[in-house]
Amino acid sequence: MPVTYEILDAPEAVLARYTGVVSLSEITTMFRDYMRDDCFSLSRPHIADIRDFDSQNVGFAEIYSLFSMYGRCYSETGERMRVAIIAPNEVAFGMSRIFENLTEQSDWASTAIFESLDDAKTWIKTNTCTAP
Repeated sequence: MPVTYEILDAPEAVLARYTGVVSLSEITTMFRDYMRDDCFSLSRPHIADIRDFDSQNVGFAEIYSLFSMYGRCYSETGERMRVAIIAPNEVAFGMSRIFENLTEQSDWASTAIFESLDDAKTWIKTNTCTAP
């Protein structure tokens, strides 16, 4: 499976791992599966691990579609989406920066980009305590 998720207890978050070529429909399927999980909570922060993601077919349109998909879910409920993206190389960072820029313009999401899982977890812990 190109995109999978795992519920973390410490910090309380959902970790999504993207491997190889991943389509928007696969991301949508993963998110729907997560929404049916007994541990599902919109208030649970996300960690997106794109270290092994193949970005060759991803541009602004795909990133905007992903942003819009999450936006429909979060903005309607009033929950704030918090996403820590693990992007250790320049291409992954550039893609992540586009997503981060979109969330900066929204009132329902915040994003930060990191090089390691440990740094992402630290941000999640800090922002879970101070999130509105």
